Amino acid sequence: MTDRGILLGIDVGTTGTKVVAVESHGLQTVAQAEREYPSRLTDDGGHEQDPVVWWRAVTSCTTEVMARLAGRPVAAVGLSGQMHSLLLLDEKGDPVRLAMTWADRRAGSATKELAVDPRFRARTGNDVTDAFTAPKLAWLASEHPELLARARRLVLAKDYVRLRLTGGWGTDVTDAMGTLLYDVHARRWDPALFAACGASADLAPPVSRSTDVIGTVLARAARQTSIPEGTPVVAGAGDVSAVTVGTGVVDRSGVCLNAGTAAQAMGIVPDPEPGDGFVFGSAVGDGFVRMSSVYAAGASIRWAGRRLVGSAGPSGRDGPDGAAGHLPAALLDEAPPGSKGLVYLPFMFGATLPRKNDAVRASFVGLREACGVPEMVRAVVEGVAFACADAARAVGDQLANTGELRVVGGVANSAVWRQALAASVGMPVVWLPDGGSPLGAAILAGLGTGTASVDGIAAVLGGSRRPEHVEEADATAYSSAYKRYREVCAQLV
Repeated sequence: MTDRGILLGIDVGTTGTKVVAVESHGLQTVAQAEREYPSRLTDDGGHEQDPVVWWRAVTSCTTEVMARLAGRPVAAVGLSGQMHSLLLLDEKGDPVRLAMTWADRRAGSATKELAVDPRFRARTGNDVTDAFTAPKLAWLASEHPELLARARRLVLAKDYVRLRLTGGWGTDVTDAMGTLLYDVHARRWDPALFAACGASADLAPPVSRSTDVIGTVLARAARQTSIPEGTPVVAGAGDVSAVTVGTGVVDRSGVCLNAGTAAQAMGIVPDPEPGDGFVFGSAVGDGFVRMSSVYAAGASIRWAGRRLVGSAGPSGRDGPDGAAGHLPAALLDEAPPGSKGLVYLPFMFGATLPRKNDAVRASFVGLREACGVPEMVRAVVEGVAFACADAARAVGDQLANTGELRVVGGVANSAVWRQALAASVGMPVVWLPDGGSPLGAAILAGLGTGTASVDGIAAVLGGSRRPEHVEEADATAYSSAYKRYREVCAQLV
């Protein structure tokens, strides 16, 4: 790679936005910023966010990053963001309501109705679950038809930022596939799937490749973001697909695991068959991303910090990507590996393994008098690690892959989590502290503008590549705990 300027990656996550600036010639991070934002939770399972808050977080982050760059030229901007949300905009481009995120669980009855329609699996490659956009759209059509009548365009989280940056509507193929309204074989929006949800395909935005330049930064956006007017903006990808790019997993040679609020294990396959998991579009090349997920990874750890420990971020909220840093290491060390037999099932938003079950919820199993707060907190971290191990194994088995597992995300900052994962997953674990969807977005910006190449993506490993080693005694304890976890899962999920 040659040095042709700075690449910016903007990632609109579930708990916050992160912006990174990397050098195009070596993909080394030179500046970054992140901002948290709240979600609105409702008693009936609602999980909503204000898109205007997304934009404020973006402008705050980009302004900070641009100041740190001190005038260095920016070659391009790439985008990434949380998938499966339902955001409907009116004819002026304003939201008709708050965005329903992937974690929203109000669409249960709509999910059941759509799940029996064979067209969804046949045309999208995926089973219908609450996380996808389609059942949320069906729920809204049933519960709030007056809001749907006002809507003119459906967009995803990163695409709202795209609209504010460039003034143009659109999404990329990876986020389109993540709605469950896009025919992956015909490569187009499917009017029949929209109709099954009670809506019109006229809502669907144009679809581009993840590496397409889709516009430039407008003058107004430049004033708000400090990104120079006229800077090329590349479509980018949903966070699942962006993570594979940001970990260097762009072919069938490896598996990656992104452990944030949710966790996703991913690998590249040639066909849109999900197996026991899910399948999405690849941001690079013609393949697909096979994924297995844990809906409440960092969400479980954040809950433990808030409810069991009483810790929170500087603003009174838990930090982005699981807030692993808010769990005191000394407290975790008070309990031994295996948490004295206590098992935590991290299924706050439902389960995908050992089978898909949107109705199941998190629980502790084996709680006894000898267990206190340290054991409970450690069991949460270990339970998340074991669920992630199941997800990574599922993807690795489907790929017949025996390579390393590259882990990124806020939860990976926890040494206990990495140790428990490494002892149970059955493949070498390598931590990439600088990898993930923000870096993937920046790399896609480089690919789209010719300032980076696919052959150079391996540079994301750089000097930050950290293999995980587990002592023999700890490995034995974690292996026994993982066995208990799987036995409990088999009985209760």
